[in-house]
Amino acid sequence: MKKKICEALVKANVVRFGEFTLVSGAKSPIYVDMRVLPSFPESFDTVTNELAKLVKSLEHDVVAGIESAGIPLSTAVALKNKTPMIYIRKKPKDYGTKSRIEGFFKEGQKVVLIDDLITGGTSKIPSIEALREQGAIVDDVAIILDRGQGGEDILFKNKVTLRSLVTLKDVLRYMVDEKHLSQEQYESVLKYLDG
Repeated sequence: MKKKICEALVKANVVRFGEFTLVSGAKSPIYVDMRVLPSFPESFDTVTNELAKLVKSLEHDVVAGIESAGIPLSTAVALKNKTPMIYIRKKPKDYGTKSRIEGFFKEGQKVVLIDDLITGGTSKIPSIEALREQGAIVDDVAIILDRGQGGEDILFKNKVTLRSLVTLKDVLRYMVDEKHLSQEQYESVLKYLDG
């Protein structure tokens, strides 16, 4: 399964090398842009099929996507699993209902939060808190890729389990094995990730 996911991600060109600033403000020699995934229907279907299987194995009533990358992913998972879906805005809208959570769920329902990837994990906390404030039970976050940079620990401290399809190291190893990445680039990125 991991190889299939890695292949789909590489085909969709989600991994880029250079110098990037992450959401956290940290500098990175690698950037994973999952927002392009829906532009590659075969890769998107492969990845969301596996994400749907993962989510189906978790106890839940509703899936929730985090704006913006989590919305197409949670939509695909909801459709494949025939599960209700909601999504969480980064900020409440300043018109109409002024809601942060779009869609319907009942207090006490279990919600699996879906997003594309995790780095430090801090960007997931506001969405978890918003759901919990409205009475949802949030025990799991399901993602495609874990960058392996502390996100799992941050979620654990907030009583949430991280569920991921692959790690960034899995993707990098696949890229080296399939000659999409030189050993030198691989070692350079690993040094950054482990540093």
